[in-house]
Amino acid sequence: MVTAATAILACGCPQGPEPPGPDPDSKRPTAFSASLESIEGVTSPAWTAESTIKVYLPSSPEGKEFHPSAVTSPTGATFAEEGFKEYHLAKSALFPASFDGKLDGENLSLNLPAFQYYCEGGVDPALLPFVAQADTVGNLSFKCPLSVVAVTVKSRNALREIRLVSNKDEALWGTMSIPVSGDDFPAGTIPENAADGKNAIVLSLSTEGNGGNTGNESFVTGPNSTITDGTLSAGGEETTSTYYFAVPAGTLQEGFRLTMIDHRGGYMQQDFPAATTRRAACSASGDASYKDASEDVIIRTDVQNKAFYKDLVMNSGLFLTTNDTLPVTEFLDLSMEVFMGARYSPTKADSAAQTAFFVGSAEDVNGRMLYPDGEPRFKMVYVRGGGSTDHGYTLGAEGRDRFRKFVAAGGSYLGSCAGAYLACRGVSLDVTTSGSSMAIWPGHCNSLSTKQIYPGHVIPEDSPLLKYYDFGGDYYIDSVRHHNGPCFINYDAVPGTEVLTRFDIPDSTKMHGHPAIIAWKKDKWWGRVIPCGSHPEQVPDGENLLLMAGMVRYCFDGLGNAKVKGILHNGEIRRMVKSTEDKDPAYTKIGDKQCHHFVFALPEGARNIKVRLESLENYDLSLHLAKGTFAFKEDAQYKSEGAQSGKQLFFDTLEAGTWYVGVQCESTVTVIDEKGFYGTTYSNTGILNGAPYTIQVTWDY
Repeated sequence: MVTAATAILACGCPQGPEPPGPDPDSKRPTAFSASLESIEGVTSPAWTAESTIKVYLPSSPEGKEFHPSAVTSPTGATFAEEGFKEYHLAKSALFPASFDGKLDGENLSLNLPAFQYYCEGGVDPALLPFVAQADTVGNLSFKCPLSVVAVTVKSRNALREIRLVSNKDEALWGTMSIPVSGDDFPAGTIPENAADGKNAIVLSLSTEGNGGNTGNESFVTGPNSTITDGTLSAGGEETTSTYYFAVPAGTLQEGFRLTMIDHRGGYMQQDFPAATTRRAACSASGDASYKDASEDVIIRTDVQNKAFYKDLVMNSGLFLTTNDTLPVTEFLDLSMEVFMGARYSPTKADSAAQTAFFVGSAEDVNGRMLYPDGEPRFKMVYVRGGGSTDHGYTLGAEGRDRFRKFVAAGGSYLGSCAGAYLACRGVSLDVTTSGSSMAIWPGHCNSLSTKQIYPGHVIPEDSPLLKYYDFGGDYYIDSVRHHNGPCFINYDAVPGTEVLTRFDIPDSTKMHGHPAIIAWKKDKWWGRVIPCGSHPEQVPDGENLLLMAGMVRYCFDGLGNAKVKGILHNGEIRRMVKSTEDKDPAYTKIGDKQCHHFVFALPEGARNIKVRLESLENYDLSLHLAKGTFAFKEDAQYKSEGAQSGKQLFFDTLEAGTWYVGVQCESTVTVIDEKGFYGTTYSNTGILNGAPYTIQVTWDY
C-alpha cells in the first residue's frame, strides 16, 4: 500500500522580533496523494491514466472529479487540478467516479447496482467501489467497503447469468451509507430491506453485457424452431469457471441460493451455506456442477391456440366489394368485425382509415388483426372480391406484411376472387411474384377473365370439406357464381396443397376439371390459407352456404398451435411490460381476450407453491394453471379470476412435473358502432397496445 504526505516544517529564531504566523496556504497540499487497498484473493484494481476519482466537500456534496496527474505504481497515484484551493476541506473521495455517490453530512451515500457483469478473475472494476477519508494534507487511502463471494461452476452449457439470493431478508444492493469520519470507516450499511427483490443480485455473463432475455427459448416462441417436441438436452464440453459477486460485508450469514441460467433459458438452483463476507476479502463459497433443470420441462406443440378477440375480421377495403354482411356468420353463430372502404376513387381519408386499421395508429400500433406481440387477434381474416391489384397496392408493403404475419403467427386466411389472387405469389402468365400480392400461398394461380358465370363445383372424394357436410351425397355444388376469379392449374408445384373443389364446365378448356378452391398450411405454427376463385359468400342458404361454411370451419381447424412464452424459474419475476415497438414478443404486454402461456418444472418434494400475477388496476387479467397441457380458461385445473389486480394460487404441495401457467386478459374494447362509415369502431381503446403484468412462481424445497 502506497501513501504520501506533505511534511510541513517550522523553525523559530532565538532572538529578534517575533516572526509572523504561518501562511495558511502553506498547509494546503498541491495535489491528492492516493493509494488503493488490495482485495485478498482476487485481481485488484489499479490506477491508470484513465482513472477518475470524485472528491466530496461540504460545499460540493455531489463531488468534484479529478484525473491522475501521475501514476506512481499500480496502487499509487496523485491527482491535481490547477486553481483548486480547497484540498484541505475535502471530507471523502470515491473511486471510480462513475459510481453514483453523494455526501450527506458525515456519511457518504453510495448506490450499489442490482446487476453486475462478469470479469475474469474478479469483479468488474467499474462495479466495485473504493472510498477514502480525506485529511488536511491530501492523503487519500482508498478502501473497499464490500466483500467478494466466489463460486466455482462446472458446466457443459454456456451460462448466461447467475442470480444470487440471500436466505435472509437483507439488501444486497441499493443505497449504502458509509461514515467518512470516525472508527467505523469504511463499514457501509444498507437500511433494512424495504423493497421486494433487494436480497437478490444478478451476475450477467453475456458477452453483450445485458444477459439477454430470460426464458426466450427459440423452440417455444415461434415457427423458426429447431427443437419442437420432447425435452431439452445438454451437450458440449464441460468447462470450469469461477464467478465473483460483490456483496455488502457481513451479509449472507444465513446462506444463499444460486440460480444458474444458460444461454437458451435452461436453469439449475443450488443452495450454499453461510459465507464469510469480510470487507476487502474474497470468500470461496463452494462448487456447483451445472445441470439444466429445464430438461425436465416438456413443451407440448400439439395444442391449437384457442384465445382470440373474435372469430373473424372481414376486409371490404379499398377497391374491394363494399359489404358489411356475411351470411355464414349467422349460420355458424360467429362473431365478426368489418373494415369497409371506397370501392372506387378512394380519398386520402379512405386510405388513412385503411392504413390505421391494418397497419396501425397511435392507439393501436400493430393494427386490428394482430395483438401487441404479433399473435393473431382473430381466428381468421376473410378478404372479399374486387380489384386485387389495386387493393394490394393501397395496403402498401406494411399492410401486406401484416397479413403475412397474421398467417405465420397462426391465423387462418380465406379469400374469394380478388382475395384469392392476393393470397398467391403471382399469376402464371409471367410466373413472377406480384408486387401487390401477399404470397401467403407460395404458388402461382391462373387468371381466367370470365365474367358472371355460374359453374358447378365437384368435390373430390378426398376433399377436407366432406368432414363437415356431404352436400346432398352427390359431392356436387351447382351454380357457384364466378366473376374473373382465378383457378389453380399448377397447384401441385407447392407441396401440401389440397384441392377442395374443381370446376365443372365441360365446354371450357380453361376451367373444366381444374381446381377452383385449394387449401394450404405450411406447418403446425401457421394458419391455413384457402384461396377460393368463386363467390359463394353472399348466398344465404343451400349448398353455396354449406360450401362457405365448410371453408370457414376448415380454416378454424387449421389454426396455428399455441406457443409458450418462456420457462418460469423459481423465484424469478417475469416482467411482461414491453411494447410492440420493442420487437421482443416473449416479454410484450398482453392484448384483449388474449392468453399468454408459461411453463415451469416442479421438482419432487416442492412445497408452499405460489403462482402470483400482478397487473394494473384498470385491466382485468385472470390466472390459470394446468398440469401437462396449456392452461386455457376451459382447460385449467385451477383458476384465480376477478377484478383485483393481484391474483395468487397457493398449494401446500403439487404433483411434480411440467405445469402450464395461463394469463388471460379479460378486458377488451367497447364496440360503439358495428357498421360505421369505415366499419367497426371502438371506444376504450387503451387495451389495444396491451396490458403490462408480472408473473412469478415460487416454491420451497
